[in-house]
Amino acid sequence: MKYFLQLPCLLGILFSMQLKAQQPDTLSLKQAWDQAYKTYPALAGQQALIGEYQMRKQEVQSHSLPQLQFQLQNSFGTFAGSTGAFFPVPGVFNVTGNAVPNGTQPKTAANTFGSVLMDWKVFEFGKQHNAIKGANYQVEAAKSSYNATQISLQVKVSRLYFDVMYSNANLDWTDRNLNRVKEILELTKSLTQAGLKPGADTLLASSSYAQAKAYQNEWRGKYNASRVNFTEVVPQNNFVIPHQYFMSSKNLEVIADTISADHPYLQVLNNQVLYEQTQKDIAARKALPSLSILGGLSSRGTGINVDGTIESGIASGYRNYANNYLVGVGLSWNISGAFTSSLEKKRVEKTIQVQQAKYEQQKLQMNTSLNAVTTRIVQQKQQIEQSHIAVNTAKEAYTLYLSRYESGLINLTELLQIQSILQKAEKEAIEAQEVLWDLLITQSEISGDFNILSNQFNQKP
Repeated sequence: MKYFLQLPCLLGILFSMQLKAQQPDTLSLKQAWDQAYKTYPALAGQQALIGEYQMRKQEVQSHSLPQLQFQLQNSFGTFAGSTGAFFPVPGVFNVTGNAVPNGTQPKTAANTFGSVLMDWKVFEFGKQHNAIKGANYQVEAAKSSYNATQISLQVKVSRLYFDVMYSNANLDWTDRNLNRVKEILELTKSLTQAGLKPGADTLLASSSYAQAKAYQNEWRGKYNASRVNFTEVVPQNNFVIPHQYFMSSKNLEVIADTISADHPYLQVLNNQVLYEQTQKDIAARKALPSLSILGGLSSRGTGINVDGTIESGIASGYRNYANNYLVGVGLSWNISGAFTSSLEKKRVEKTIQVQQAKYEQQKLQMNTSLNAVTTRIVQQKQQIEQSHIAVNTAKEAYTLYLSRYESGLINLTELLQIQSILQKAEKEAIEAQEVLWDLLITQSEISGDFNILSNQFNQKP
């Protein structure tokens, strides 16, 4: 009997768990940013670019290590030539032996040769050091580019996030408008049936109702489209955005922000300037020599014995070994490159001037834009306050005029005019609020600080 009692409880638990799993998640603005960071392809591409430049840096650093070359040869051929010894290089084979074979001995012999050569550039007058510095600046530039892309993504996510709320606010606005017109339509019908108002009032109210219904359908479509657009950055279909904060900015404190020199938009250009400066130093040092430590080991075997006799067969090349080594110091100096180095240095100086001008231009534009948008935000908040006053006043007027129409003191045209004024006031309040959020997004992007938006839209609904 107890098993029959436990079964409904178990089914109830499973059903409640399924309902909870199907409930859409409330998505805060910060959560939207975090999800976009994980899935947006542009950030993955920038992350790969950082890895690429890190590998390039390691590649440049590896040039500081000794350069080793190894070769191993096993050959079979003639040996006519003069005796002697030298260090071979790849592509040159060593021939040694008697000029004329003795008697009936074979005219060919087997040979074996192996060598290891080292070239270690121990002093290059700072060329390698500057090359490593340049590679490091490229890594930093790639990181700054990643951070800049992250800010751009925050801006895109924020605008799409607010677009959903903006469309929802307009949809709510059409609902309120539709309900008011429906109330007027029902009132005109009852007054017409009572013979207190002409039938034309019902037709006029019906026309206004149809128009309000069309507005509602339009904004429902825009709202659904905004949700679809949002999935580009946050690939999640079952989500809820807390809309109640869209029209709430009364306690929002906006302070005049400043642009930091560490802003990614500036750091991308600054690292490019620093990189070009290292290229200038490298170009200046190309006219200087490089000092190397050289070393080599070689081992040679042959089928020709010391007494001049020839042993046939491939295996004979692994006999009569002669082992040698060579060490020394080398100086390489491209003297004719001094003139080219001077031209390259002048060219890089012009490149530095171009990059520096881009940096100064970007900084000027950002400072000007930040000052302008901060000024607009202050005025926009005042506009929002006035728009809310206009809405409240229009609501009171509408309530009074609705009572006057019901009492027969005014006609329907006057009531619909008041309804239209209220409708327009509500719409202007929504538009003013949308402009404020857009300005705050712009300010956050320029300053690199999204705390105002994060604090406002990460509250629990």
